Formats: sequence, structure tokens, C-alpha cells
Amino acid sequence: MKRPENDKWLDDALAETIGSEKTESNFEKWKQEHPEAVEMLTSRASRQASASKRPLDIRRTIMRSPITKLAAAVVIIIAVVAALNHFGSPIAGTSVAWGDVFEQVENISALTFETTVEITFSKTEKFLAKEDVYVAGDYGTRSNIYRNGELFLIKYRLPNKKVAYQIQPKEKRYVRFDLSDEEAGNGTDDPRQWLEKILSGDYVEIGTGNINGIDVEGIESQDPQVTGSEGMTMRLWVAVETNLPVRIEIEGESWESGKIRPQKFIMDNFQWDVELDPTLFEPDIPDDYTQIQPQTQIQPQKEPEVKEPPKNLSDDEKREQNAVKEVARALFQACASKSWDEFSKIWPGLSLNMMQKNYLGGLEIIHIGEPFRTDDSATWHVPYEIELKFETRKRNLRIRYDEATQRYIPRGGL
Repeated sequence: MKRPENDKWLDDALAETIGSEKTESNFEKWKQEHPEAVEMLTSRASRQASASKRPLDIRRTIMRSPITKLAAAVVIIIAVVAALNHFGSPIAGTSVAWGDVFEQVENISALTFETTVEITFSKTEKFLAKEDVYVAGDYGTRSNIYRNGELFLIKYRLPNKKVAYQIQPKEKRYVRFDLSDEEAGNGTDDPRQWLEKILSGDYVEIGTGNINGIDVEGIESQDPQVTGSEGMTMRLWVAVETNLPVRIEIEGESWESGKIRPQKFIMDNFQWDVELDPTLFEPDIPDDYTQIQPQTQIQPQKEPEVKEPPKNLSDDEKREQNAVKEVARALFQACASKSWDEFSKIWPGLSLNMMQKNYLGGLEIIHIGEPFRTDDSATWHVPYEIELKFETRKRNLRIRYDEATQRYIPRGGL
């Protein structure tokens, strides 16, 4: 529609519309339902009143000032559009300000969210785990981890005290870890790391949706620099009204237990800028729980089980054994501290995606056993036990000597 040459049509429309008792009543109701818009108009009117050195009269300002008549018209339009939206019509032109999303949450001191991990092994078999996460800069992080609806693990990371705990309620045992400065600084499960990754990378807008009653807009990236590897997709959904993240998703296919399997990782139900009770971050360990000493607890081996009689090793074999064990230890320490560049140097042939990094990052080393070889094979098997987000993993890491690089390189078993 062509705009008239002057705004007299608007003044006349306002005089007629706001002068209507019915519309004025509707406007008063709308003001109660939209305090943010009223605050904006009040602030604008207050500045004008201050500039003209007259007492503030918001209604008079809205009714008589040429500038705020336009604002009043906008209010009426918004009210009409809001009413249309209530009956299912979209709000045209409303969109997320993607450049401001990270800035809104960057300095928030405390938040909570939920994590879901789903791995499909077959049409009838799936691994499903959930995690309630509490993040508070002044205290640290706490995670309550559930498998099959049962509380499996409680994890604490307390950077100020340079200590971490893992408590296993079912087994009635716990592990206490002392943290280095680097581990204390890098160990949080903070979703803002993911936000910064996708918002600073290449992404495309994927439209609108509704998550748990919240109108959202989404972006998506398949850039390996964002997702961590080929074949993975990351999505971010943000609330249109608040510009706050509502859900982060990563899905695709990845290597798990010897096969490529569909996997999905979701972070949602965010509560941004909340007050958290400090006692949430105080480990409550019952007296009848047994403490496990990290890296010294010897457990029976699982997956795969390789039973070999003790062998008398030559001096050269003993040196190889020690070198192989140090490679395994360095690999797990790189995962524990989330030093992925170091991980790539130790295992150059393996590229981890974002989901795998989140799963392995921050792991705790429980035990690394003595490497052994079977028959005349050149492959060394290193028994290990590590604590991950959703499981205790006991396997054998396979390591071989690489003639081209003249060093020991992992070949499988992670």
C-alpha cells in the first residue's frame, strides 16, 4: 500500500481509535498483558517529559505527542498482531537476532539444563541416558546422570577447591580426584562452548518451530569445523521472544563398540540466570560408601576378554611395554583435560566429532593395566578402566609400532 504524503491520516486515526471507549478498554487490558511494551513507552515518554521540563503524563503523551502517537499506533498494531497470533496466525517479521544470542548468555553466572544421549544399536535396542546439569561459576558443576530411569552417577567438579568427585549410588562407592589448574579450568560441561562454536561457524537458517510451547527459530551446521567430523549435523534453536537458546542438537552416525551407529545428543530445558542453592555443590557421601583410589583399583577385564599366561619379557620387550603404557596414559589424559590437539598427535588417524568429544572429554582414569601381547602379534593390548559421563568403560586399548613415524600409535579399543 502506498504511504500518504503526510501523517495527518495517522493523527486522525489515532484520535478516532483511541477516543473509542471500547478500544481504550482493550488498550488498558493489553497494557496489563504486555508490561515490557508499556515500560518501553513509559521510558520514551519520560525522556520527552524531562526534555520539555513538564510533569510526566504517559497517557497525555501517547495521545498528543506526534512521536508517541506513532508509538501508540505501533502498540495498537502489536496488540492486533498478538491477537491474531493467539488464534494461530504467525507474527510476520519477528526473528531471532543471531548476533546477540551468545552475548545474552556469555556472562550469566548460573544455569541448569538437561542432556540426553541416544545410541541406536539395532531396531529394538537403544542406549538412552539422561543428565541433569547445574553450572555455577562461583561453585563449579554438578551432574546427576540416569540410565534406564535409575540414578547411575553423581559428578561434582569444584574448581575453587581443585577437586572432583564421582559417586555411584548403586555400588555405594565413590572416587575423589585432585585437579590440576588446567583440569580445574577446562572441566565444566558448559553449553556456551557449543553456542560459540556454531554461532561463529558456517550455518544456515532452518525456519521456525515450537519446542515445549515456545516459539523458536533454528540454525543448522554440517561444517566439520563446527561439528567435529563429517556426517554430523548440529542445530541450535532459540526462543523468538527472549533470544535465549532453547535446544542444542547433534546427530549423525559415529563409531561405537566396533560399528558405525546412529547417535543423537540433545541439550535442552535450559534455565538461564537462576539462583542455585550452594548446598547443591557440596558432595553428600554416606558413611557406608567405599572410596576407590583412582588409577590403582584393579578390576576384572571386560570386552574383549583376553586371557594370557604371564610371560617372561626380555629387556627390549619391557622397554616396549613401558612405552606403550605411557602412550595409553597420555591418550586418556588428553581426553580428561579436553586437549584435542594433543589427542590428534597421539592418535593421528582418528577424528573425533563434537558428540564424541563431549562424551570422552573430562573422563576420569580409574586404572591402566600392564600391556601384553598375544601369540607373536605385534599389537599390544593395554587393559584400562575409565569413568565416562554415562558409563564405566573397561576395555583393552590396542597399540602398534608404526615404522613410518617410528612411534607407537593406538589402533582401536577406545
